[in-house]
Amino acid sequence: MDIWEKLQAVEQNFFAIEQQLKAASRTLPEPIFVVDEFGKYLQVVGSIERSLFRSVEFIKGKNIHDVLHENLADRFMQTISEAIAGNTLKTMQYQIGPGDIIGSSEVILKGNQWFEGRFYPIKDKNNEIHSVIWLSINITEKKELEEQLKELSEKDPLTGACNRRYFMQIFDKQFAISKRYKSKLSVLLIDIDNFKKINDTYGYDCGDAILKKFGLFCEEHFRQSDLFARYAGEEFVVMLPNTPSLGAAIVAERLRANIEDMTVTYEKKNIKFSISIGISSIIDSDQNSNAVLRRAEASLYQAKKKGGSRLEIT
Repeated sequence: MDIWEKLQAVEQNFFAIEQQLKAASRTLPEPIFVVDEFGKYLQVVGSIERSLFRSVEFIKGKNIHDVLHENLADRFMQTISEAIAGNTLKTMQYQIGPGDIIGSSEVILKGNQWFEGRFYPIKDKNNEIHSVIWLSINITEKKELEEQLKELSEKDPLTGACNRRYFMQIFDKQFAISKRYKSKLSVLLIDIDNFKKINDTYGYDCGDAILKKFGLFCEEHFRQSDLFARYAGEEFVVMLPNTPSLGAAIVAERLRANIEDMTVTYEKKNIKFSISIGISSIIDSDQNSNAVLRRAEASLYQAKKKGGSRLEIT
């Protein structure tokens, strides 16, 4: 076999390998982009289950800024530049919705989707790095599961309020901020009056219905900056940032009056209930957030001792 035949054999071998690689890439569930240092799409392969487009042909030769909105395109360009400059793998997570993609009718996204991008620098024939392979992996299900797990770790499953552990994490941070900047901070500690009697009279399911109704009402009526949580059993707590004791008392009295007028219907019975509220605000001598809560507990005890359906301030 002469040299020419050998070269032809090598060329045919490379062609066969190239076809095999292309065939293999088309079986990948997600697309692979080849993008240069200026953001130009040099090639797109893979994705028999295209998560973004019916066809990717329109992307080839375009710049990232021609396909995606500016903020998202800028994020990609920064990651690509870092991968090329450091000759290292870079990853990023990003969310794309139908409104983020411009210049094509080929978009098939249904709602927002989460992706993990992996950017691998690649060398050209001169052994220089001027582009990356960008593997896009749909992680929407993973992100949704993470959000569900996070919510489960933060929320009380019955009332939808935050749980005590999460409340204390946030309250500790807010306490530190209030001490540092000498800002106001108040808490309301709330107890449903005669809750044991309600359970004994109407059953635990009725008690749960009251807890749910109360939790829903509070979630809808406190400010976004406030934090409402189930403290223990039929006790709830509310953090009121930037609120002095007088402001907290106004909020508490409005809540108490609204609950007094509320009716919960359970098995065709109209059930009324009331709440007692202990109020406490941060003072200069407080060393930790527990000091504020202890005063709120003392205030609540006084309100219950005086017959309930009232508020007290320590």
